[in-house]
Amino acid sequence: MSLDFLTPEVWNAILLGVVFIGLALAILRLYSDLARPIGSRSQQPPAGDSRDRRFRND
Repeated sequence: MSLDFLTPEVWNAILLGVVFIGLALAILRLYSDLARPIGSRSQQPPAGDSRDRRFRND
């Protein structure tokens, strides 16, 4: 397979394209993480919840 088309300019363009796509995806992920409500981050019940009977010997 001949890679004669792969001049330094083409390589730089491919590299910059990958970097820009990665930055765009990282920004979208960061925005989606910061945009969700704080209450939805923890779905665990409170520590003193009486419904959690896994470790009790009743």
